[in-house]
Amino acid sequence: MSSLSSSVLVGREPERDLLTAAVRSAGEGRGSSVFVLGEPGIGKSRLVEEAADAAVRTGLRVLRGRAASAGRAVPLRPLAEAVFSGLRGEGAPAEGDLGPYEPLLSRLCGLAPQDGAPLVGYAEAVLRLLGALGRSGGCVLVLEDLHDADADTLTIVDYLTDNLSGQRAVLLATLRGGPGPALDLAEAAASRRTARTLRLARLGPAHTAELAARCLGHDDAGNVPAAVLDRLHAVSEGVPFVVEELLTAMVDSGNLVRRRGDGWAVTGSLNAHVPATVAAAVLQRVDHLDPPGVALLEAAAVLGRRFPVDIAARVAGLDRVTALRQLRHAARAQLVTDGATAEEPGWHTFRHALTADAITHRLLPVERAALCLAAADAIESAGAVECVDATASVDATGPEPRDAGRPAGRAAEPHGLVGGDSGDDLYRLAAELCVAGGQRARAAVLLTRAGRQAVLRGALLTAVELLDRGLELTSGAVDAPPEAVAGLLEELLGTLVLTGDVRRVPELGDRLDGVLTAWGAPPARRAAGFLTRARAAATAQQWEEGLTAVRRARELLGAEPDPASRAALDAVAAHLVLNSRRPDRLESARALAEGAVATAGAVGLPEVSCKALNMLGYCLRPQDLAEAENVFERLVATAETHALPVWRIRGLLELGVLDRIRTTGTDRLLAARKAAEETGAVLMTAWADMHLAQAHVLRDEHDSALESARRLRTTAHRLRLPEVQLIGVGVDAIIAASRGDRQKLQAALHTMESALAGRSAGALWGYADTSVWGWAHGICSLLREEPDRALAEFTEADRAMRALPSTRGVTGFLGPYLLLRTVRGAAGWAELDGSVADRLTQVHWDRPFAGWSRAVLLGREGRAAEAAKAAEEALAGTEAIPLARHLCLRLGASAALADGWGRPVEWLRAAEQFFHDRGTTRVSAACRAMLREAGSPVARRREGHDTIPQELRRVGVTAREYEVLRLLGRGLGNQEIAEQLFLSPRTVEKHLASLRNRTDRSGRAALITLARRYAAGQ
Repeated sequence: MSSLSSSVLVGREPERDLLTAAVRSAGEGRGSSVFVLGEPGIGKSRLVEEAADAAVRTGLRVLRGRAASAGRAVPLRPLAEAVFSGLRGEGAPAEGDLGPYEPLLSRLCGLAPQDGAPLVGYAEAVLRLLGALGRSGGCVLVLEDLHDADADTLTIVDYLTDNLSGQRAVLLATLRGGPGPALDLAEAAASRRTARTLRLARLGPAHTAELAARCLGHDDAGNVPAAVLDRLHAVSEGVPFVVEELLTAMVDSGNLVRRRGDGWAVTGSLNAHVPATVAAAVLQRVDHLDPPGVALLEAAAVLGRRFPVDIAARVAGLDRVTALRQLRHAARAQLVTDGATAEEPGWHTFRHALTADAITHRLLPVERAALCLAAADAIESAGAVECVDATASVDATGPEPRDAGRPAGRAAEPHGLVGGDSGDDLYRLAAELCVAGGQRARAAVLLTRAGRQAVLRGALLTAVELLDRGLELTSGAVDAPPEAVAGLLEELLGTLVLTGDVRRVPELGDRLDGVLTAWGAPPARRAAGFLTRARAAATAQQWEEGLTAVRRARELLGAEPDPASRAALDAVAAHLVLNSRRPDRLESARALAEGAVATAGAVGLPEVSCKALNMLGYCLRPQDLAEAENVFERLVATAETHALPVWRIRGLLELGVLDRIRTTGTDRLLAARKAAEETGAVLMTAWADMHLAQAHVLRDEHDSALESARRLRTTAHRLRLPEVQLIGVGVDAIIAASRGDRQKLQAALHTMESALAGRSAGALWGYADTSVWGWAHGICSLLREEPDRALAEFTEADRAMRALPSTRGVTGFLGPYLLLRTVRGAAGWAELDGSVADRLTQVHWDRPFAGWSRAVLLGREGRAAEAAKAAEEALAGTEAIPLARHLCLRLGASAALADGWGRPVEWLRAAEQFFHDRGTTRVSAACRAMLREAGSPVARRREGHDTIPQELRRVGVTAREYEVLRLLGRGLGNQEIAEQLFLSPRTVEKHLASLRNRTDRSGRAALITLARRYAAGQ
């Protein structure tokens, strides 16, 4: 028995040409997406396969994945299949080709644990793989049956459609044309003009006849009996698969036979055993199997198009050897595929979805229900499903990313399930079987487990979809036990917090507490629900609502809660209290965090320890940076000991931030960024780039700051992370401020204000609003030589900061604010002898401003020598922060001139040269004006001025004087120098005298020694 099919594609020439053109464009670097739509059997797969085969012949790499699954959609399966095919054999990407996204591909394929990476990270990883594989000739990604795909897969496909332009890759996807999320995605992408949709129509009579002729080995439909064509037209209605199946049934039945010559003859009734649908053609072949084979296929059919062999065999009452033998017979009958794949050794697939449909539709409702329940029983008895843990205690993790997305205290779900498949598809399959068998409450329990497995795999959107489905089932199941409903709600609440979509949490939380209360659940169980609500409130920046939830949980746990619950509550409460507006928040948050650290360590809760240590470090940072560093180092050590990679990166990042504050160093920030890249923690990589950009701004490394900002913006845009996009806008504001560009600064700040819509930017940045608003506004005004405006802006920032004292000392604007007020007589010794000055001296950027403030006060009291010494000491170690150094010189020199101390003329010349070189011309002009008022000659900026070495420009050497000095170093006398420069010898002597005075050289010999250093233009 053989399947009859055409060797050539019939009736799809325009569609084939369109796909061929898309593939060709991809090879030329113009990537695109095409969605092929149509009903089952219409030829979608055949059309795409033709395009893929042509691509292979022209040297393109083809990756394939199919979303068709057992029961409901399997998370990320089509993409995992495609990635597997891309990583195998020749042409696989070399090590390092995919950069930080390589680990994410391993997780996508289920080869490594999840670590909380955002879904868009996987999308970018797939995009990078396509880019790497298509670098030389191009790449084709074929995804079939997207109508069966899960929400996470569709999200990634949507991302790919928006980002394939400019890549050497094309996406060819097939899906049914009926309503659903996949069709919505395709139509939305087409409306954005990032994809094309290609809807296949049924074949007309002429093409149906041609297809029949091709299937029977002829080029001309005239060789096909008219009765056959009439029957095909009447029954197939132009669906190619039905044409092929009906012809196969006619030949197999002996009613259509090949003549000895070149043609076919009808020998019997073509209506025999052929109903009006293709089901009859399929069932005719099923009935030719032995009874055990029929029983096996009936059991397999209720499992779906893809089915686990062991489960189907158990339902049919067959041993494995017999089941495999019957599968071979079914494969020869073209009912199932030839065998399992290497990735799914225990799974087989029906040749077409209509095959499984035809078999199940033949069953009586009672037969189908009985088979469904037997299959669900078989899945559970095979050990694929564990019992629900109904004794959940307070979840002991915080709202931060978890190592594998699994709530602490829960055992991992089974991972090596029937046929080597993951657990969530079998859970959901068992659930759908229970629904079909009329056991909705049991199905809801299974969907709870399916959702938990999806979370473990990182498919959070799919998990929400599954859990919502379970919730829908419980609402209509009068026999649903309260414990099952509570477990489902708890899992859904925790998953929503992980996704960051916490809008539904209050309503679902109330529903959960109502169920638990009516059921009479233990207080600890109810407290766990309130703790989840507290985490959700922290995610939504609703600090007081979160503290109310914590208080309710404490009331339920009583005066002496168990240590694990107390540690989890204290860790979350520390987060909420620190960000609240309570006057004692810093002290209270620190006490809570310290208690959580101690308790979590005692009872062995490493994730809670990490969360608490992180909050303790935040509490200590405003007071003592060294203490904060010790805490963050403990965080890193704890994470390394307990294999919590995301927390390790978080700790490394915080240590890098401390370096930025204390030394403006970048080494540990770069190390944190590298660690984030290596583990695929894309969001952490973006945070590292944000802090690196700030460090480069403070170091006045404009190009490096722009590069870090560019990487940050690219990540935010491509991963569609609105919060990170706003952080990128804030970085743009800081860079603009550091250049004195108020127009760009105001545009960036306006964008942030509009996006935040009245919300605090503090939580967005991880510390107070003043880090952006205060520093950027005030520094920009100083660089535009508008000190009055800068003072007003700093004053407003200080007022805002005092409402958030937990951030004092690390914001970066306090130093220039203090010096500006001291120069104007608005600040005195009281502000320099207390804790404020101690905090400023710990911050590298603020330290020189604090030192110069002290110098100004000393000079004002007539203690000139002490003032000059204090000013010079304040400049020590400021080479890495030249902007801070020269702002001190600019602001402090006016006080030194007025009170007669130090070297104000030299300081002003140095400041003038620095601001002139960096293009901050208003400050440079102000310095030149002050030099004139001080009676000091100001060199004209003539051609060649910028060639003067910095140390000579600092003391006022002019371009002409530098020319004289260089010629002197070459051994020329005054007359020769005069001739070379077309000057008089008297003028040359005047220049030499000025040089001796400016460079503090006592005679001609000393000046010649200096001149020789520059004679060759060194």
